[in-house]
Amino acid sequence: MGRLVTTLLVLCLIPPTMCSLAAAHDDLRRGLEQATRGRLLADATPAGGAAVVPIRWSPPYYVANFTIGTPPQPASAIVDVAGELVWTQCSACRRCFKQDLPVFVPNASSTFKPEPCGTAVCESIPTRSCSGDVCSYKGPPTQLGGNTSGFAATDTFAIGTATVRLAFGCVVASDIDTMDGPSGFIGLGRTPWSLVAQMKLTRFSYCLSPRNTGKSSRLFLGSSAKLAGSESTSTAPFIKTSPDDDGSNYYLLSLDAIRAGNTTIATAQSGGILVMHTVSPFSLLVDSAYKAFKKAVTEAVGGAAAPPMATPPQPFDLCFKKAAGFSRATAPDLVFTFQGAAALTVPPAKYLIDVGEEKDTACSAILSMAWLNRTGLEGVSVLGSLQQEDVHFLYDLKKETLSFEPADCSSLP
Repeated sequence: MGRLVTTLLVLCLIPPTMCSLAAAHDDLRRGLEQATRGRLLADATPAGGAAVVPIRWSPPYYVANFTIGTPPQPASAIVDVAGELVWTQCSACRRCFKQDLPVFVPNASSTFKPEPCGTAVCESIPTRSCSGDVCSYKGPPTQLGGNTSGFAATDTFAIGTATVRLAFGCVVASDIDTMDGPSGFIGLGRTPWSLVAQMKLTRFSYCLSPRNTGKSSRLFLGSSAKLAGSESTSTAPFIKTSPDDDGSNYYLLSLDAIRAGNTTIATAQSGGILVMHTVSPFSLLVDSAYKAFKKAVTEAVGGAAAPPMATPPQPFDLCFKKAAGFSRATAPDLVFTFQGAAALTVPPAKYLIDVGEEKDTACSAILSMAWLNRTGLEGVSVLGSLQQEDVHFLYDLKKETLSFEPADCSSLP
């Protein structure tokens, strides 16, 4: 995963650094929220509607295929549970990152509608400019090492079994060079311009099949989002935030504790917030918890008999050579416990992953928050996509809860 994963970890975590790639469109998002909150929602799928969206592992992302426009044009996007809006690259894009599918051609869609200049939406975008009566914008510089710009527009999207008219960012210029494959992002965050809000959903769920197995995963929208329900189902409330809070756009859980086997490595006082994330494949723990986790894993897998590598490959911090006697079977489960007595177990197979062309090294896909070298992140941990595999997560936006249960994600209808 190398450089791309490193970039994702730096960029796509939590407020104020949980930017995802859509953060380059922050001016657009603010303008849309301020000027047209709810304007397009009347055109969307009615609340309670159902849709099932197949998603797939495309290292290091989970990606959904969909179509835009009339007639439909194929596109693909990274599924971002923390994402603020929907965006894709459009034709006439200059210096854009490489994508697998043809770039969306707005002029070929009879239902495409650019946002005109002079409207409340356009006037509210600080970096707006007008050319040919089209409301253009330029995103601020991204930490990906480049900039993006585009214009606000609406069109018909067919995603899974749903057809909906959405507002989206149409990117026409980008010098981002660390994204390769998908054409954009599908944001599921708690903002008026995410897919969830525009479809007026009160619930959604997803179930991620294990990476590199070739098995399909699923995103469920609306009434199709439901768990099987069993003794293994847990429910935790989301942390309540004010609209002005940086964290109000994200799904935050209150952590009671984190355990590695029988050892408590974090408490509510040391690591009180967990952020759900699907773009970053790795999880990050508060530094004190990570140090205790690293110690527990090192001792459990063999100690002196199977010592960790002195110089692990980047971006990893804890790695073991299999030839040195490493055994994943002796590593501890990692258990997150939440308010409401909910508990999520992450077994070693989900955090000790094989790396290298020969698969002769196992590394921890859990890092320390201190690795980011950022302030303002004290007490916050992140749950990445690799640690969410084969668990069905249900986001109930009416009840303000996250429920989850173990599942064979590839077998869900």
